[in-house]
Amino acid sequence: MIIIALVLIGVYLMDTMTPLGEPVWLLYFIPLILSYWSSRYYAIPTVCIVTLIFLIGGFLVSPQGLAVNLAIVNRFTFFLVFISAAVFLWLKRRGTFGERNLD
Repeated sequence: MIIIALVLIGVYLMDTMTPLGEPVWLLYFIPLILSYWSSRYYAIPTVCIVTLIFLIGGFLVSPQGLAVNLAIVNRFTFFLVFISAAVFLWLKRRGTFGERNLD
């Protein structure tokens, strides 16, 4: 779990230093995928919530680059994709995704 936290903080720091419009926020998928293999039950939802907070913080702190309205659209799209990926991974990890009751 420490490795996941360090990667998450590292991506956040890179996100805050790069101008808006640079797709550094795509690197937030790395801690999400690492949390899939964590033995902690709530690792995926925790990483998802922290990442969403970091995405908002990175947007507010990052230097100007791309037009703000385009940056908002990019981040919002990533929000939706990231939440969908987190839900998919959590359901898959719990074993409720893809299993059918044959009775």
